[in-house]
Amino acid sequence: MKVLFLGWEFPPHSVGGLGTHSYNIVKALSERGVIVNVILPFKEHTKIDGVNFLTFESGFFDGMYNISTKKEADSNEKNLYRDVFNEVEEYKNKAVELSSTVEFDVIHANDWVTGRAAIEIKKRTGKKLVATIHSTEYDRTAGKPWERIEKEEKALIDNADLVVTVSRRLKEELISLYNTNEKRISVIYNAINRERFNGIKRDSNRKVVLYVGRLSVQKGIDNLIKAFRIVSEKNDNALLYIIGEGPELSNLINLSINLDLSDKVIFLGKVPDSEMETLYSIANVFVMPSVSEPFGIVALEAIASNVPTIVSSQSGVSEVIKNTLKVDFWDTEQMADLILGLLNYNEANNEITKNAYKELDSITWDKAAEKFIEIYNK
Repeated sequence: MKVLFLGWEFPPHSVGGLGTHSYNIVKALSERGVIVNVILPFKEHTKIDGVNFLTFESGFFDGMYNISTKKEADSNEKNLYRDVFNEVEEYKNKAVELSSTVEFDVIHANDWVTGRAAIEIKKRTGKKLVATIHSTEYDRTAGKPWERIEKEEKALIDNADLVVTVSRRLKEELISLYNTNEKRISVIYNAINRERFNGIKRDSNRKVVLYVGRLSVQKGIDNLIKAFRIVSEKNDNALLYIIGEGPELSNLINLSINLDLSDKVIFLGKVPDSEMETLYSIANVFVMPSVSEPFGIVALEAIASNVPTIVSSQSGVSEVIKNTLKVDFWDTEQMADLILGLLNYNEANNEITKNAYKELDSITWDKAAEKFIEIYNK
C-alpha cells in the first residue's frame, strides 16, 4: 500500500493536535509496511525512517488562520483571505506538482486546508481520496463560521470517497452540518505515546492548575480563568499556568487583570515539546475547558503524566476516557469545585489518576494505524 499524505502541520510546525496526529499516524503507518509520501509546505520537519518527505518552502505559510471573533474577523477580512487562500492555492499547485513524482494508491487529506490539493490530485489520477477531519469551521470559530472556509471544507468532505473523524461527536456534526452520508464516515480516535511520559513525578509542594492549547474562543479559557478566581479565593497557594499562543491572548490577560489574578495566572506562551514533560510534572490538576473540542490529545498527555484531569463534557476525548472528571464548559462554579477537590484530596486524586492511566492501554497509534489501513483497503 502506497499513500500520499497531504500534511499541513508537522513537528516542529505544530499549532495544535493536527501536527501531533500527523507525525504519529505517519510513523505508525510506516512501521506497518505502508509506503508513505508526505507533502509539507516547509523544509524543516521531524524525520521518520522509511518515510519519503516531499517539501517546498511556502511564501505564505505560518500555520495559523483562524481568528478569535467575528468582529475581529470582519476587520481583518482582506488580510485573512489574502494570506489563507494564497497559502491553500500555493499548496494545491505545489502538491499537484510533487505528487506527479511518486506512485501512490490512496490520497490522504487532512482538514480543509489540504482539500483543494486533494480534490485536484484525485481529479487527475482517479485515486481514492480519504479525508480526515480533525475539526470543523464551526468548532474553530465557536459557531460563527467563515462562509468561504465552510465551502472549502464541505467540498473536501463531498469529494472524499471515505471520511474519517476523530470522535463520534464530530461525525454527528458532519452529518448535521453538511448532510454527509453516515455510511461514508468512520471514527478513528487520536491516541498517545504513553512511554514518552512514563516516570514523571510532581513536586507535591506546588498547587499548579495547568492548561495547554491554543488561545482561541473555541478553547473556553475565559471560563477556566473565571473558575480559577473561585479557586484562588479558597486556596491562596494555587497558580494557573496557561501554555500556548493564539488570538485570545490579550483578551485573556485583560480578564486576569480585571479579576485581580495577574499574579496568579501565568501565561508561558508556546513551549517546545521537549519541555512539556516538565510542565506536566509540576501540575497538580490539568483542565481542558473547551467550548467545542473534536478530540483533545493534550488530555491524554496529562493522563499519561499521572496528572488528575478535568475535561469538558463537550470534548471527543470524553468518549474514550471514562475515569476522568467532566464538566460543562460554561459551569464555572462546578469547574472550580472539581479543581478544589482534586487539589485538596490526594486519595481521590490517586484513584482517578490510576484508573484513567489504565485506560490508555487501548488508546495507541498502532491501533489507529491499523484502522486507517482497513479504510485504505476498502
